[in-house]
Amino acid sequence: MSTPESNTTSSAAPDSGSALVPRPSSYNDCITCRIIGSGAFAATGIYALRMARPSAPGSIVGKRIMGGLGFCFLVGSALRWRM
Repeated sequence: MSTPESNTTSSAAPDSGSALVPRPSSYNDCITCRIIGSGAFAATGIYALRMARPSAPGSIVGKRIMGGLGFCFLVGSALRWRM
C-alpha cells in the first residue's frame, strides 16, 4: 500500500502564506442589541425588586431571595450595557 504525498497531520511549522488572521479579543454588539439586552435585564430586576417589597405576598425568605435576584439582574444590566 502506498501513502499519499501530502500529510495533513504533519508537525511541520505552517508557512507564512497560511498564517491565521488574529481575531479581536472582545465582541461588540450593535446598539440595538445592547439596548434590548440591558432593558430586558433591567426590567427583570425591577420586577424582582417589586416582588420583594414588604406589601407583596409571600414569605420573608422568598422576598429576600427575590430582592437578591433583582439586584443581580440590575448589576447584569449595567454590565451588559458596558460590555
